[in-house]
Amino acid sequence: MSLNLELVNITKRFGPTLANDHVSITAHGGEIHALLGENGAGKSTLMSILSGRYQPDVGEIRLSGEPVRFTSPAHALARGVGMVHQRFMLVDAFTVAENVCLAAGGSPLLDLKAEAARIRELSDRFGLDADPDRPVHTLSMGERQRVEILKLLRLGARVLIFDEPTSVLTPTEIERFCQVLKTLRQEGRAIVFITHKLEEALELSDRISILRRGRLVAHTTPAEAGGKRNLARMMVGREVIFAIDKPAVEPGPEVLRLEGLTGGGDPARPAFSGVDLALRRGEVLAVVGVAGNGQTELAEALAGLAPLTAGSVSFEGARHEAKAWAAAPKDALAYVPEDRHHEGSVPELSMTHNYLLTRLSAFTRGLLLDWTGGAEATRKAIERFAIKAEGPHQPSGELSGGNLQKLLLARELSRLPSVLVVQQPTQGLDIGASEDVWKSLLEAREHAGVLLVTGDLTEALTLADRVAVIFAGRILGVADVSDPDQVARISPMMAGVRQ
Repeated sequence: MSLNLELVNITKRFGPTLANDHVSITAHGGEIHALLGENGAGKSTLMSILSGRYQPDVGEIRLSGEPVRFTSPAHALARGVGMVHQRFMLVDAFTVAENVCLAAGGSPLLDLKAEAARIRELSDRFGLDADPDRPVHTLSMGERQRVEILKLLRLGARVLIFDEPTSVLTPTEIERFCQVLKTLRQEGRAIVFITHKLEEALELSDRISILRRGRLVAHTTPAEAGGKRNLARMMVGREVIFAIDKPAVEPGPEVLRLEGLTGGGDPARPAFSGVDLALRRGEVLAVVGVAGNGQTELAEALAGLAPLTAGSVSFEGARHEAKAWAAAPKDALAYVPEDRHHEGSVPELSMTHNYLLTRLSAFTRGLLLDWTGGAEATRKAIERFAIKAEGPHQPSGELSGGNLQKLLLARELSRLPSVLVVQQPTQGLDIGASEDVWKSLLEAREHAGVLLVTGDLTEALTLADRVAVIFAGRILGVADVSDPDQVARISPMMAGVRQ
């Protein structure tokens, strides 16, 4: 019997929110099916139903014609349906073989040598290039992703679901991942992947389904889709401009200089070391690298949230030794962390509460907070940044990722900082929300230097004036985006090739 996975009239509510509204999609064996949609369109909910995390309120799942009801991810995997999440579920201290066996429910009597041989066979068969004996903490993000795929294959998965699979990979690793998907397709597996990268959907998939506000609005193929612009229009319901207008801004004085900066993590094994960078007002400097190479710790250290052990930070002309930086005044430095949901905001609190988190001094009147003024400022931010929300009273946890990101940017930009440090600003955002965020970052150049930490090379080249590549905690080089020869060296440096 041919492999087909059908979602039939799937409906799911969370209180008053209708996440999926009678959605029907079919994934076929031997095909790659891309799922597109804005943030909050219902993609993740639908895939969570497919993988057993949620159960539908209405509708059913059919596996090769047989109605099934998955009560848990383990149950779904037992029936051959597995999911690779954006955040990998691996134990760093274990080897590849131990992680695969752990997922398989291995016992103390398990023959690890036999399992390692089986893993090598699967790795060779699907081009995963995984060494069963390597500890996970030594692997790159692309290698970790391949271990997650191995876990599913070891457990017999015939349907594989991927959530934003290329968001943490280098360009070289993306090419490798695409080849793995094609091999899985040739083996007759059914592949479903969520992506916001329209080029990926057009290049990789056999079928494309598009959700908008919980409903299926289009089902097409790459040949019939009418190109990237038309796909984007179907996703967001309006025309999307892909070429962001980047007005020239005359660079101003230097606002930030890092010299020999070392720190983050264990002092004996710093996350970054010897970092030399300079940033001027009116400039966007992107720091690019695959996740886990020290860029997160560098951004956190500049915000005073991670330790510095050596070097110095010069901020607005004042030089601070590394160990004194955490206590230095940073009123003119704004920071937007990567984790917008938990580090950048408090989900249970209202939008007004969250807007005031880093602006308390501006809204303090004597011993009291000016809640009326704060709510009015939040309302104006909602209007200016086109945030889709019920109003300043709405809990921030109810916002989509894109709208929450715009709220955090509105909050930090309202402080008129001299330096804006922002991490992964559009990770997980749809094309419409990404466009809005990019425009806000470019506008920030009028009064600030922007230090953009991102793993998205397209984003870096779109926004930045210069791109610094970080690998294993060190800056391998800085490229001027106006020089094609320098830009060509960025991808190899992201993979650790020193220029």
